[in-house]
Amino acid sequence: MFDALQMTAIAAPVVAFAGGFALGALFGRTLVADLSAAVHALDSRLASVESSVKGASAAAPQAHLSAAAAEHHAVAQEHHAAALEHHAQATDKLAAAIHESAAATAKPAAK
Repeated sequence: MFDALQMTAIAAPVVAFAGGFALGALFGRTLVADLSAAVHALDSRLASVESSVKGASAAAPQAHLSAAAAEHHAVAQEHHAAALEHHAQATDKLAAAIHESAAATAKPAAK
């Protein structure tokens, strides 16, 4: 049926597959663990670099701005502060209206 050469041609890929599967099963876990540790170390280094860059930029946020850009930024901050004040006034008026409405619709206590 099959001679030795044909049997070898069939068995060689099967043996290579079995050997690769066995080596993968044995060393795959250690390889994944090593790669995971390397990625974790790289991630922690990247996080420390990012935090140092963010810390430096938070220390002097307008150091890189031109005079015109700094003036525009100051005007925008003033507008923002005015908007917050307007919002606070509107919130106070709403709270007063709610309080008046609650007082008007409150039923007298039963005696």
